[in-house]
Amino acid sequence: GASAAGLAAIAAPVREAFGQPLPIPAESRTVEAGLALFAQRWRGAGAIIATTHYGQFVADKVFNCRVAGQPRSFVLRLASAGSAELTPGVDPFRHADMILSEEDWLGVLYGDYSGLAPLMDGALFPARDGANKVALLGIFMYTFAHLPAGSTRPDPELLVRSLAGLAQYGLPACQGSPSTTDELDGFQQNPERALRDAVQPPNSVPPVTRRYAEFTAGLRYEQLPPGTVLSAKEQILGTLGAMYAGSRMEPGRKFARAVRGFGDRAEASIVGRDSFRTSARHAALLNSVHAQILDWDDWVFIAHSGAAVVPAALAAAELGRASGRELIAAVVAGNEILARTGEVLTDVLHAGNAMPTHQIEVPLVAGRLLGLGVEQLQDAVGIACTQPQVTSIPAWTADAKGLLSGWPVLTGVEAALFARAGISGRRDIVESPAGYAYRVSEIASPARLERLVDGLGTTWRFDSSRHELFTKRYPVDGFQITAAQAVLELAKELRGTPRERLPDQVRRLSVRIPWTMAATATMMSRGGKEIYERIRTRPDWTYMPLIFDGKYPLAAALAEGRLTWREYRPKVIFDPVVQALIDRIELVPDLAMGGMGAEARLELADGRSLVNRQDCVATGFPVREKLDVGAEGLLSKRQIAAIVKAVDRLERFADVREFMKVAVPRLR
Repeated sequence: GASAAGLAAIAAPVREAFGQPLPIPAESRTVEAGLALFAQRWRGAGAIIATTHYGQFVADKVFNCRVAGQPRSFVLRLASAGSAELTPGVDPFRHADMILSEEDWLGVLYGDYSGLAPLMDGALFPARDGANKVALLGIFMYTFAHLPAGSTRPDPELLVRSLAGLAQYGLPACQGSPSTTDELDGFQQNPERALRDAVQPPNSVPPVTRRYAEFTAGLRYEQLPPGTVLSAKEQILGTLGAMYAGSRMEPGRKFARAVRGFGDRAEASIVGRDSFRTSARHAALLNSVHAQILDWDDWVFIAHSGAAVVPAALAAAELGRASGRELIAAVVAGNEILARTGEVLTDVLHAGNAMPTHQIEVPLVAGRLLGLGVEQLQDAVGIACTQPQVTSIPAWTADAKGLLSGWPVLTGVEAALFARAGISGRRDIVESPAGYAYRVSEIASPARLERLVDGLGTTWRFDSSRHELFTKRYPVDGFQITAAQAVLELAKELRGTPRERLPDQVRRLSVRIPWTMAATATMMSRGGKEIYERIRTRPDWTYMPLIFDGKYPLAAALAEGRLTWREYRPKVIFDPVVQALIDRIELVPDLAMGGMGAEARLELADGRSLVNRQDCVATGFPVREKLDVGAEGLLSKRQIAAIVKAVDRLERFADVREFMKVAVPRLR
């Protein structure tokens, strides 16, 4: 990350550019003034943003900012050095057009919601090649509106605290997570290479698809560092817990009824409330849906993993009668590949759970467990990637959100089966300039594709010692997990307060959130409560958008003192106490929180003020907690303990089918 000295040097000009906070009444808000304020704030923070991975989408870019249905238009020029220029008119050579209604411009520019909200709600229509740029610009506009102190409750000391924290501690980051200033770090680590690529740009890439196939086919359990085995077992155990929990939710029960109705031959086991056996491809799909619909799956480095790798591996291992050792090796291989594809394929709209990686690692994982060789594994990837699957984020409000991982898992398992039957696929599909990577993400230079195989087989990204596996303790958007943890810590201080009195006791809950949470926390709701009426009345709106809503999970956590699958049931969602607490919550995007930090300040009616800060995701908890929470009431304590023991001794199973008899005891 950026050094303390560098951040200290930046602090003074940032403070000078931002000045002191001034409240802006609604009647005084204008698009012109809001854009001018954003340009001024860019002059203070733009140089920092340009050093991040996402800086490439906004720094040194020209935007036409236009008011829909009106002739008003402004040209916004943002430079990586931190300069910004705003002029009236239209630039025909702009990088992107951002066309919003006046109401949405005011909402985004003055901090009511991020630019993702109108995009998800069908009120912003950027061209495909400008979508990442427009989406990120709207996120930063929302975030900058809260500098230096918040849009509605100015705090003159917030900017000072933020800058002091930056200078003293640097940007908060979790061990094993991406650096906030990764582009700057890359230059510092290898400046010669960076300069060479700039002066003599490359025009070739490594044979990624073949290298992946060779690595997956050749990996043996005996070669695995002990830390990768520990990570594989943690991921399997945590994902089983997520599957059991997801199977209890109404969308999971609907999918289970549908898959059972297919009447497929019994090849693999369904984990959950409605346990049965079905075809391997549909077992992989349904288990993936169960692991996905609470967003309770883990991630590796930057890409969600468990909800895809584990269901595919379990289903293929049952069908292929693989051993526990082979299962572990396949899970490790899938995560090693995914850690690298996630790093490369991330852009603005394809980030986190929206990252289109699973069509690469799933056919390799499944194919390995079905006994495919190197060339057949290349075929499997080529088959799976023939039709790239990229998520539509608005679809996450409906039951079908589980297919975010379910579809590519089904595709990957089927692709492995097709390859086993002798069907060929393009064997350079990942790296081809007209192939998969270039179809699903913005790849600025072919040099970036070298990261897809960097250190593969020598640097073990999935090793527990690197801390790149993040097992989610709570079912909530990963960007919000530190905020949830901070609020849960504060909730402990209210245990003696009768639940019905909480709205009277809590005067305000102000949460300083990372810019990543700022990006998603309002994208389904525009910061208001109309989301609850949609959930109440529209079949295509379920509890799932609340997982990404910045306020609901925090209000539920404060009211219930926990955050589990139970908090996404209607009786909690519409509970008057929870709804009242939502109105007490203020979210303040704060660049000083980095990518994952959060600070919650609970102000009580008796005058007390409680603060809790979290700089990293909630790690270090016993992973069996997820299985305890997810399977409670479905399995006995003895059965849960037996699953934990079976995962711990997984390598001793000669046939994964025997392991699954323990993992799904309801099938006996």
